[in-house]
Amino acid sequence: MYQVPLHIVLLGVAVFLVLIAVLVLILGSRQRQTVIKKITLRELSSVWTKNGPCEIHIANLAPLWRDEKALADQEASSLVFSHKRVTEFYDRQINASWFCNAELHKEVCGKILLLLDKEGDCPSVVNAAGDVEGSWDTNTFNLLSQITLLNHTLNVAEETVKLLVQAEAQHIIPDAMIAALGHDLGKLESVRGYLYSLGEHPLAAGRPLAEIPEFKKLGRKEEITRAIKLHHKMPEGLLGKTLKKADQRARQKELEDAIERLGKDQKPEKSEAAPITKKANEESNSVPARAGNDSSAAWQAQADIYGDDAAETKKEAATPELINISAWFDAQAFLEALKPYINKMLGRRFMAFSMPDGHVYVQVKAMEEVARKMAERAGVMEIATMAQGDATMRKVLFTIVHHLRVEHNVIDRGLIKDAYFGGYFMVTTRDGKSFKGYYTPFHAEAFGSIAEMEKDKPDRLKKFQSVTAYAKKR
Repeated sequence: MYQVPLHIVLLGVAVFLVLIAVLVLILGSRQRQTVIKKITLRELSSVWTKNGPCEIHIANLAPLWRDEKALADQEASSLVFSHKRVTEFYDRQINASWFCNAELHKEVCGKILLLLDKEGDCPSVVNAAGDVEGSWDTNTFNLLSQITLLNHTLNVAEETVKLLVQAEAQHIIPDAMIAALGHDLGKLESVRGYLYSLGEHPLAAGRPLAEIPEFKKLGRKEEITRAIKLHHKMPEGLLGKTLKKADQRARQKELEDAIERLGKDQKPEKSEAAPITKKANEESNSVPARAGNDSSAAWQAQADIYGDDAAETKKEAATPELINISAWFDAQAFLEALKPYINKMLGRRFMAFSMPDGHVYVQVKAMEEVARKMAERAGVMEIATMAQGDATMRKVLFTIVHHLRVEHNVIDRGLIKDAYFGGYFMVTTRDGKSFKGYYTPFHAEAFGSIAEMEKDKPDRLKKFQSVTAYAKKR
């Protein structure tokens, strides 16, 4: 039998395997080319949408290809005002950096300004029984009635920004701006109604604000509304207190400008102030200004605006009334709390000092601080949270001094009259210099040993040589 050589067998097997490999490759490539499955995009979307198909409004998709802030700016730029000052105010204040992340506030401010631009040429003062402005001195009312509601509102808004910038509290400017622009909307003729007739124009301001849809969406709308309602009363928090102070500052400047204009318009030979007959004031039923010099009228008006005796340096202040402080006041505790203030330097300042003649002179601010702390510990928050310069604090201080004077005899009644809680004194130093200050004079024994107090006295206070009652030059 013939045997095939081994090398020929191996060669045949190798050729066979190569043919099989080529065949597999050819068939595999043909199969990949022919297996193509087509599906619709709707079917494919199920890969990333678990809840199936849904409808999306085009407004929700627009931000994907449009700049939302640019759209808001475009809408804001379309606002057209008839008053040049409103346009300038909007460009300078509303388009400022503090509104970059407050588009909703910006829209509200724009709509308030449109309302004021249309109706704000009415007087900025209210002549309604029961309203705080209606109780102002006649001359004050007449002078301020020259200021339109629009101009007064913008003045308040500008003062608000200044105060918050000074306090480094720019973050609340958007909220405060709405409060400032809306604080007197209750004076608009279209808004006047029952609340206005009752003399509650701050309450009436809530209606036009509530009619602005964007205002309802604000997170702090309640705080803004409360600040507006209380801007003539006892405001709360930085927002409310800033609005009240801004309103007072604006009124003060408006008054000074009105006095200056009145002085320029008067003829030298006339001694009486001319009646104010501006068209904007026709409906206020105000009477001509009283006879007298402009200076006294200005000081009286300042007292009216600030609701306290800011005019005290120009005329004798009325005696404050006594109030009930028995719920929180304790005379001995009050004196003990005052003692740490005596002869203590706060930088270059002091609030109370002793003298070798047996007196301790205390600044009103020190007594006010102690009173606030005592009231707070007793839970009487109406005293503790009272705004700085609030007229009611004069009554509190007068009552305290009256109690210490009559019941405990620790106030030197020979240095101040019983109708006051303090007085002006001239302090003279050893080098001949002198300065005036307002102090309440206590008998030193109410605080302990005068020798001990003088021993611990700082060098600067030891230079005080004498303290005498200040006599006005006439």
